[in-house]
Amino acid sequence: MKDMKILALLTSIAMLLMLGCSYQTDEGEARNNGDGYTVNGILSNSGGETIFLDLLSATSQDPVDSAVLNENGEFSFSGQADNMSFYRVRISKNNFFNIVLDNSERLSITGDAKNLYYSYEAQGSQESNSMFELNDYIRSFAMTVDSLGNALNRFGGQPNFDSAKASINNAYMDLMVGKSDFVKNFIDSHSGSFSLLAAVENLNPQEDVAYFIKVDKDLMESHPNSDYVKSLHARIVQLSRLAVGSEAPQLLLNDPDGQTVSLSSLRGKVVLIDFWASWCKPCRFENPNVVKIYEEFHDKGFEIYGVSLDKQKQAWVAAIQQDGLEWIHVSDLGFWQSAAVKLYDINSIPQTYLIDEEGIIIAKGLRSPALKAKLTEIFGGA
Repeated sequence: MKDMKILALLTSIAMLLMLGCSYQTDEGEARNNGDGYTVNGILSNSGGETIFLDLLSATSQDPVDSAVLNENGEFSFSGQADNMSFYRVRISKNNFFNIVLDNSERLSITGDAKNLYYSYEAQGSQESNSMFELNDYIRSFAMTVDSLGNALNRFGGQPNFDSAKASINNAYMDLMVGKSDFVKNFIDSHSGSFSLLAAVENLNPQEDVAYFIKVDKDLMESHPNSDYVKSLHARIVQLSRLAVGSEAPQLLLNDPDGQTVSLSSLRGKVVLIDFWASWCKPCRFENPNVVKIYEEFHDKGFEIYGVSLDKQKQAWVAAIQQDGLEWIHVSDLGFWQSAAVKLYDINSIPQTYLIDEEGIIIAKGLRSPALKAKLTEIFGGA
């Protein structure tokens, strides 16, 4: 939807991300004052499946426990957590939800074994209850986004497709604003909570850098020894390198014809670096608006350097043609492993950087209304 790691991310990171109410420890670390965590659950529609508990890190997913659902759908996990950490409860690769545990946690779970993420409910500590509260909102958001995509598909080939697409696009933009407002309010009201790590991943680090800095500061005080917090802190340091006023890092990527196009070759123009992909629904919803802006300002000195996170050239080129994107397109077809992703700290798409004629970053994370307003400020009206 972050944006599309916000759809790709709504199901992975955002699901990992859920919050806790205002809470801070005297020890400056997770509440490891219990004898170990326990997780007890009852799942309907079960048939003797094996359910797993995995420890999640930034780079791995490691099984730590498993249980076979009994005839009543009951299961139980118990163990020790060195520090407060994120865990995944799963029956299969695509049937899971995420929780937070430390040694004081006593968590009760209910849900449908056939559809864990969209059915589960959790009750336990302040952190766990808050994680569930945020997750409940995010999964509702994801279902609404999917319904918009399905609605658009139903209008395919009909005479009123263009008007329907515009209406659905407007609904999507409103939905994104509502999600951002919810998450920001959530962060503001849960200072110091470990699960702020989860909440902030639902924001755009370019648009909402102040909230990333706020969460980093809070958690470096309340959980300074957490590897999750240390990882976030490293990202904040990286974000400062990409702050407004800094020179945009050089990009050297190939266009669909295999020709290398450097970002620096566009000096003298105001350039939008647009990170997107053919598989990104929010990107495709946004494209018609960007096309109109491009047509209005291109002759005045505006250019777009579109960086695709696609894996397959055919899908990338087809999306360019289908959406009528007449600007510069480049990609190394590296998906989230693209060199440009790391260089520009891209955690969700669509994502943009606006740079001036000298290659200096002048704005970040602009969507169509804000982008048009900024370009009008620079070039004047039509």
